[in-house]
Amino acid sequence: MSTQDPIECRILTGFYRLPFARFTTPYTNRRCEHEAGMTMIGASIGGRPVGLAVFNFGDEAESASLESIFVDPDARRRGVGRGLLKAVHSTLVDMGAANVAGTWFHDAPSAGPVERLLADSGWSEPVSTAMVHHCGRRFLEHVDRNNRAARLPAGFAFDSWANLSSDEITRIDELQETQEITPGLHPNGESMLPASPKTTTVLRHEGDIVGWMIHHELKPEMLRYSSLWLRPDLVGGGLGISVAIESARRHLALADQIPRLFFMVMENNHAMHRFIARRLQPGIDRSSSLMKSSKALLAAAPTPGLPG
Repeated sequence: MSTQDPIECRILTGFYRLPFARFTTPYTNRRCEHEAGMTMIGASIGGRPVGLAVFNFGDEAESASLESIFVDPDARRRGVGRGLLKAVHSTLVDMGAANVAGTWFHDAPSAGPVERLLADSGWSEPVSTAMVHHCGRRFLEHVDRNNRAARLPAGFAFDSWANLSSDEITRIDELQETQEITPGLHPNGESMLPASPKTTTVLRHEGDIVGWMIHHELKPEMLRYSSLWLRPDLVGGGLGISVAIESARRHLALADQIPRLFFMVMENNHAMHRFIARRLQPGIDRSSSLMKSSKALLAAAPTPGLPG
């Protein structure tokens, strides 16, 4: 690989993704295989893979998301990152996207280089959008020790996701429309990760499902506490906290098998941030700010050199 060799960027499909797969996570690779909106753009120098950018843009969306960008350490300071971002920009313009945004953890080893790369490429000043809390057994034991067992009102009961029948799963799907549940709060909002059947907790009222705390299996040893939902007329009475605590207790019973977890709280959820500081902070191992930057995609002259 000569320093004089040009950087070549191209959209990757099928077999051609394999040499670049090491530049992103197994989860992102699976999404690229199964989700139509996921696109990989690989960078090569002298025929050698040196970088990868992955973005997601669906047919009905206006905004795209930059899912990952990585440059081989041996090929850095040669303009590979800027070349990948230019290729992402021109490809998304051709697809009709209005803007693109990306997120990263403020304390990630690559955070500084990513922020400099985005700033040099005209992206917006990064802002914190959420706090992600990383925890383990100490957190689960803290929750269990400092919270009494919930005394649910008459007619309410907890249940396990593992106990739901196929008909009940269908009814949960129907709730998405009748209750206008956003994809991020609905169990089907995450198509590539399985719900943890024994720790995901359902709230019933007179047998009907009226709430849940969904845990997704991110890795065999890690859960993501993904979404807490209650039927709107039940919000505000403490039932949501009870569901969350019950789900943590169910996780504690399996902590030897699944020792790690993390959960995210949006920046503007001030009530939850106060609750965490008052009740949960002693059990949290590490907290990371989720940073976000974006860029408007202005139509420009066609950029050559992006064959499929």
